[in-house]
Amino acid sequence: MSYKARQRGRPLDFHSKLRREEGSIIPIARRNVITIQPTTRIKDAAELMVKNKVRRLPVVDPGTRRLIGIVTTRDILDFLGGGERFKIIQNRFGGNFFAAINDAARVIMSEKVVYGTSMMSVTDVARLLWQTGVGGAPIVDERQQVVGIVSERDFISSVPPATGINVGYHMTRKVITAEPELQIREAAKRMVSMGVRRLPVVQARALVGIVTSVDILRYFGTGKMFEYMLTNRVDEAMSVGVDAIMTRNVLTVAPETDVGEAARLMVERGCGGLPVVEGDELVGIITEHDLLGLLI
Repeated sequence: MSYKARQRGRPLDFHSKLRREEGSIIPIARRNVITIQPTTRIKDAAELMVKNKVRRLPVVDPGTRRLIGIVTTRDILDFLGGGERFKIIQNRFGGNFFAAINDAARVIMSEKVVYGTSMMSVTDVARLLWQTGVGGAPIVDERQQVVGIVSERDFISSVPPATGINVGYHMTRKVITAEPELQIREAAKRMVSMGVRRLPVVQARALVGIVTSVDILRYFGTGKMFEYMLTNRVDEAMSVGVDAIMTRNVLTVAPETDVGEAARLMVERGCGGLPVVEGDELVGIITEHDLLGLLI
């Protein structure tokens, strides 16, 4: 395996932990998987995500315990106004948000689940995440029962601490951003439609914060959004600007930062992406997914 350190004109070779790992994915998978049943309330699913700091909940059949679906933060954002699932609130419940959030999780879950098997190698699962673009996947056994779960973060600790490759080479330069006054609803729509999990918040080209899918999930799952609702309609709470929920003291890196250092910061700080800045100006973003691509 090699990183292509093109700015130096030569490859930087090293033996990755992914290649050294023998056998199945199980040794690095988290075994204590939080699952839900299809009848679990949407509200309860969101609260479980927030309480346990997870972005996905496998849905299992209550009888066989087989994997039948998954609920992710993106599904919740979609439901809150980011996409097609918002029609559930409008059409099925006439806009009554409180009734809608007590509906079963099966109405918003994704049935087409990207999953790995317990016999797959670490590299196979890393490649699966990279090719499908999902941030994590349940691991199932031969009975299709969930025995573990992995995420991109479980892999990027394999990036060496010093690679000789700059963040600027692998960062995304055309960053999808938000303004402080952008409504939370519109931020959710932007994340869902553009397939991103975070929006750096900029004002006059300067980075002033960041809002993530987890921030919006927390806004809902902790009940904070209900403070902005005078009636039972979700529109009131989702019309608030993202500056009410964004992180203001943003961890950033410079274009010349080594990708190994960026990986270390993501793992230690528990964040999936780092805005890249020069001075106060946003010039790019580097994510766990970008780093995963370097390992396969």
